[in-house]
Amino acid sequence: MLNSIMGSLSPWDLALLVVVTVMGTLLAYISDPQWKAFLLGLPFPFTLANLSLAEQVGPSHVLGMAALLLFTNMVRWLHEGRKVPIVASIALSAGVYLAAGAFLNRFVSKGPLEFWIVLGLTFSAGVLLLILLPHRKEPAHGSPLPVLVKIAAIAGVITAIILLKRVLGGFMTMFPMVGTIAAYEARRSLWTISRQIPILIVTAGPMMGAMWAAQQSFHASIPVSLTAGWVIFLVIMTPVTIAQMRQAGAADAG
Repeated sequence: MLNSIMGSLSPWDLALLVVVTVMGTLLAYISDPQWKAFLLGLPFPFTLANLSLAEQVGPSHVLGMAALLLFTNMVRWLHEGRKVPIVASIALSAGVYLAAGAFLNRFVSKGPLEFWIVLGLTFSAGVLLLILLPHRKEPAHGSPLPVLVKIAAIAGVITAIILLKRVLGGFMTMFPMVGTIAAYEARRSLWTISRQIPILIVTAGPMMGAMWAAQQSFHASIPVSLTAGWVIFLVIMTPVTIAQMRQAGAADAG
């Protein structure tokens, strides 16, 4: 059965599997919550998931960011607020993401008006949360699990999402493939992880806007549109990251 599953994966599927497994493993063994969050905010999974899905960016991709925001805060609410064990909190939150994604993907329109409305609302929410949510100093934590166990767990999650990509559509590109591992490994610093998602929205939102413009106005291929998106992402991500690190340093010093 395993050979059959592996044989059904495209080269981009395999690239996604390898890269996200490496990212998740690295994240597991980074102890500092700020660096865990930084690694979580890099859109390598989004990039490879788009190439794997081979669909032009659309409203479902943007709604995936909103669903990701729901996932991270639901994990935090369940684990810290309701004292649900972390594995159960992640599983329940991931289930909500998958159910919402599979349902909404069937009905969401792919028109330009819908895309820009959803992007504008989601981006505005990200900016507002970024302003309102203060930095908190949280404890460092590294993974005690053997690396092979961690790799197997991460690879299993990613393979399942790849197999569901036609059901999820654009929601697949924002599914927390790294975020599920991040939530487990950062279970003592879930505020820091949750606070990273508005940063991701503020940076990845314009990235998606650039991709849409390249695809619709210039009929760019997915790889070309992703290149344009990465340029915009880096232009925004660099000053935002510097500002966040300065804010975190000032808060820790105080």
